[in-house]
Amino acid sequence: MIPDLSLATKAACSFEDQETLVPIVLQLKKLSEVVTKQGILALENELPQLKDPFLNLGVQLIIDKVEAENIKDILDSDIYYNQSNGRELLKKIIIREGLLRIQAGDTTRNVLICTKVFLGKIPEAAFRNL
Repeated sequence: MIPDLSLATKAACSFEDQETLVPIVLQLKKLSEVVTKQGILALENELPQLKDPFLNLGVQLIIDKVEAENIKDILDSDIYYNQSNGRELLKKIIIREGLLRIQAGDTTRNVLICTKVFLGKIPEAAFRNL
């Protein structure tokens, strides 16, 4: 997780903005399920559906078996230097957390728990599969 409090302040956004990020959390959960059932290389089949460039980049790095520390550095560089704020920044933080957990081999449940925590205002029911 990102311990930088100034970054957390920049990522603050409205309940409505947080609601729009629920699909990202569910998409990360789905990617985790794919890896659990079929292995990391199965993520290659998911790339065409990944419209978010940040998510797509992170998944490509995982597929290419880039070391976890290097993935973290690349994603952090994008977060810190592309001057995102609010909803966009929060989305990148959630994606980063989810991808690092997927790459580390965490369970799907853990990926879900550790990504939805960033959307503290959203009720639990919103995270059930649609």
